[in-house]
Amino acid sequence: MSSLTGTLLLVSGLIACFFGWRFFRVIMGLQGFVLGYYVTQHLLVNQPDVVVLVVALVTGLVLFVLFHQVLYKWAFLALEAVLGLAIAELTTTAFNLSGNPALLTIVGLGFLGVIVGSLVSDLMIRLGTAFCGAAQTIGGLAALASTQGIALPLADPTVGGANIHSFTGIITLIAVAVLGIAGFQFQSNH
Repeated sequence: MSSLTGTLLLVSGLIACFFGWRFFRVIMGLQGFVLGYYVTQHLLVNQPDVVVLVVALVTGLVLFVLFHQVLYKWAFLALEAVLGLAIAELTTTAFNLSGNPALLTIVGLGFLGVIVGSLVSDLMIRLGTAFCGAAQTIGGLAALASTQGIALPLADPTVGGANIHSFTGIITLIAVAVLGIAGFQFQSNH
C-alpha cells in the first residue's frame, strides 16, 4: 500500500511542482484526489488493504470531481489554505506545539494563506503548486524508498513528518525548498 501512496505522491507532486499554473484545473483535481486518498488511508489504518484501497480510491475520485468541477473558481484559495496548513504543520512540529496553541497556529496560518492567496493569486498559484508539489514529490520519494528498503535521509510522510531537530527532517526541508524553488522558476519561465 505504501508503494502505491508513494507513487501517487511522487507523480502528482512532480506535475503540480512544474506544471501547476499551466494545468491548474487538473492540478486541483489531482490535489483533491490525493487529499481524499491520503486522509482515507490514514483514517482506515486498521482495515484490510482492499477495503482501504477501494474506499480511498472512491473518496479520491469524489474529491477530484469536486475540486476540478465545483471548487475550481475558488481553488486557488483552497490551495493557499493547504499551503498555510502545511506551513502550520511544520511550525507546530518544529516548536512542539499542541492543544490550543497548535490549533490557533493551524487556523491562523491556514486563514493567512487564504488572505494572501486572494491578493496575489497568479503568484500564489505558482508558489503554492510549486511548493505543495515539491513536498508531495519528496514525500513520495521517501515513501517509495522505504518500501524498497532503500535508506534515504528523508522523512517518510506515511510514518511521520519532518522535524527540524533531526538530520532527516532538515534534509527533507532543504530538499522541498530546493525542488519548490526549481518548480517555481520553471513555471515562471514557461
